[in-house]
Amino acid sequence: MSFFKNITLFQNDKFGINVILDILIVSFLIYQFYSTIRRTRGVQLLLGIGLIWLLGIIAQYLEFELLDWIIDNIRPALVFAIIVLLQPELRKITGDMARLKLFRLFLVKQVTELDEIVEAARSMAKTKTGALIAIVREHSLKDISEQAVQLDAILSTNLLLTIFKKNSPLHDGAVIIEQNRIACAGAFFPQMSQNLDDPQMGARHRAALGVTEESDAVVVVTSEETGEISVCYDGEMLHPVKPLELKNLLRTILQERKSTSERKPESEDKSSAEDKND
Repeated sequence: MSFFKNITLFQNDKFGINVILDILIVSFLIYQFYSTIRRTRGVQLLLGIGLIWLLGIIAQYLEFELLDWIIDNIRPALVFAIIVLLQPELRKITGDMARLKLFRLFLVKQVTELDEIVEAARSMAKTKTGALIAIVREHSLKDISEQAVQLDAILSTNLLLTIFKKNSPLHDGAVIIEQNRIACAGAFFPQMSQNLDDPQMGARHRAALGVTEESDAVVVVTSEETGEISVCYDGEMLHPVKPLELKNLLRTILQERKSTSERKPESEDKSSAEDKND
């Protein structure tokens, strides 16, 4: 209770731009924290800590000396409990903050390791194993990954082959790779509304095109029917892609500075100018 009594945040002589910034920063941190833990076991832990804190207030108000003494001795340990038990959630919060545009200006852009992805795609193409691998660029796929099986595992060929092994529980979903780690597996992407011309292209190819229409992710697809490799980005599909050309193609796409949407207006202006001249 003494904590709230000492707060002088809203006194007239201290209220200014620094107070407004203080409130905005704290509000942002609270929102980031809540949005991260709302669907995890961290919510139950925080409810338990909140209950202990509430009991402490009641014990102090009603002068329950024994209960007040117990809770006062427990409170310091709660800080370490939060740090240890909420370590995955705290790591995720800092990762989300690092992906903000404001902080990207001060960070070295991380290059995705392609060898493990390419080797897994080549192996699955040979065995005609269906796979769907999404590589996150600037736009996060957090809303989709939260509904999938969380992994946060080291990117490796063996793990990708295990995930997409036929008849495995996660075989039909997609893998999302972010910051050189396998963020999740068993993810399901929104599918494009239109049907594909090639009858041998099924749900995986429509899902790959669907997610690339709504984000800037790059998606590698291996066909279960033909064993061919496809690469989707910016709502377009490159098919078929030769296994030996896959790494260079992915490197070129991931290193592109300008999106196709920036190039389209230029081409449209040129075409309109040519029509006027005609």
